[in-house]
Amino acid sequence: MLQTKPFTINEQLNKAKEYMDTVNQTQLMVSLVEKVNFINPVQFFSYYQNQDLLRLFWRDSEASFYLVGIGNYKTIQSHQNRFHSVQQQWEGLLTDFFIPNDSVKGTGPLMLGGFSFNDSVMDDKWKTFQSGLMVVPEAMLTVIQGECYMTYNVTVNENTDVDALTTKLKQWTENINDQYESNVPQQLQTTNSLDYRNWEQLIRDAVNRIKNGTLGKVVLARELEAEFNQSIDLNNVLKKLVEQQKDSFIYIFDYGDDAFISATPERLVKVDENELLSTCLAGTIKRGDSLKEDDLLAQSLLNDEKNRSEHQYVVSMIKEAIEPLTHSIDLPSQPEILQLRTLQHLYTPVTAILKDSYTIFDLIEKLHPTPALGGEPRQAAVMFIKENEPFERGWYAGPVGWIDAHGNGEIIVAIRSALINQNKATLFAGCGIVEESDPYEEYEETKLKFTPMLEALGGISR
Repeated sequence: MLQTKPFTINEQLNKAKEYMDTVNQTQLMVSLVEKVNFINPVQFFSYYQNQDLLRLFWRDSEASFYLVGIGNYKTIQSHQNRFHSVQQQWEGLLTDFFIPNDSVKGTGPLMLGGFSFNDSVMDDKWKTFQSGLMVVPEAMLTVIQGECYMTYNVTVNENTDVDALTTKLKQWTENINDQYESNVPQQLQTTNSLDYRNWEQLIRDAVNRIKNGTLGKVVLARELEAEFNQSIDLNNVLKKLVEQQKDSFIYIFDYGDDAFISATPERLVKVDENELLSTCLAGTIKRGDSLKEDDLLAQSLLNDEKNRSEHQYVVSMIKEAIEPLTHSIDLPSQPEILQLRTLQHLYTPVTAILKDSYTIFDLIEKLHPTPALGGEPRQAAVMFIKENEPFERGWYAGPVGWIDAHGNGEIIVAIRSALINQNKATLFAGCGIVEESDPYEEYEETKLKFTPMLEALGGISR
C-alpha cells in the first residue's frame, strides 16, 4: 500500500533528481503515483478521443478494477519466442525505472497489450496488432474498489523544471468528469460472413479428422464483417459494453485508425503475488426468457454429454499445463454454471500457488491456446485451424491483458471480440467441434455469440 503520507508529485520528482545525481546519470525514467479524487474510468477514456493518443481500457469481470492508459510512453514488441522476448524486454525496462512511492496493485510501471492467436500474423488488416505488442502508457488511471490513483511515466534530466512538469502532469486529469456528449450512434448497413455451405464442409472435415483419430477436438470460428454508415464511435461502444456486459472483462486497444475490442467472460490466468487463478470455460447454451426456463436450460447443459466432454478437455489440459509450475492445485470435481446476459457456460475455476521460479509469462506460454480456443492435441488442432479456417485470427482468441512491475497481472482470452477500422468492424465467434458436433447447431451457436458485440456496435436493437 502507499505510505501513510505518500510523497506528492512534486516531492517524487525532486527525489528522482536527487537519485539521478547520486548515481551520476544524466536522465532517468520515473513512475510517479498519486491518489486522486474519483474519476469515472469510462469518461477518462472518452475524454481523450480524437486527440491522436493511444488509448487502452481494462475492466475486470467483477467491475471492481479498472485500468485506463493514455499515450504511449514505451512500447515492447515481440521477437522470436515471443512470450520470452517480451518478458526479457519488460524486465530490462524495469531495471531503469525509479519509483519514488510504494505502489498499490495496478499502479506504477505497468504494461497493457496482447498477443495474437498464432505465432505470426500475415494478414495486412492486422498490421497494427502484430504477434506481440505491449505498451506502458504515459498516463494511467487505476480504479480499485472505487479508490482512484494516477500513474505518470516520465523521463527527467538535470534540466527538468520540477514545478513546470508537475503542473503539466496535473492537466491529465482536468475537466475529465464533465459529462461526455456522445455522437449519434452509427447504423449498420451491410454484413458479410462465411456462408452455411462452406461452414458445413469445414465442420464435416473436422469431424472426419476426429473420427479417424487425428484430432480429439478442434475449435473453429468464423468472422462477420459489418459496415456502418459512419465511423464507429468507440466511446458509445464502451458505454454499451459497460452497461450490458456486467459479468465480462472489457478490453480496448485503440491505436490510430485501428482498434481491437473484446467483451469476454474467459480468463486465461491471473497472478496476484504467488496465487494463481485460471478458469475453464467451455460448453454454451442460451439464456431463458424466465427463471424457470433458465434453470431448465442450465440443467440441460450440465447433463449434455457433448458439452461436458468438451469442458473436460479444457479442465484436464489446464491442470496438466500448470501442475509442473505450481503447488497445491485446487480443482473442483464438477463444473458450475456461469450466467451472462445472453449465454450460459460450463465453468470450472482452478486455483494454485505458483512456484517462485516461474512467472506469469511461463503460464501464458504453457496455457495458450487452451482446448477451449484451439483443440486437442494442441499442435494438430492449431495446424488444422491454420490450414482450414478461411481467415486470419490475429488477436482473436489470443491472450491479452496487463502485467505490472511485481509480476502480478491478468490475462484474458480475446473472444467475443472485434477489429475496428473507421466504419468497418470484423467480429469473431467460434465453437468447439467434437465427434458429435452438428454443423447447423454450431452455426447457430456462433450466431448467438456474435450478438453481444454486434449489439454494442449498434447492429442489433433489443
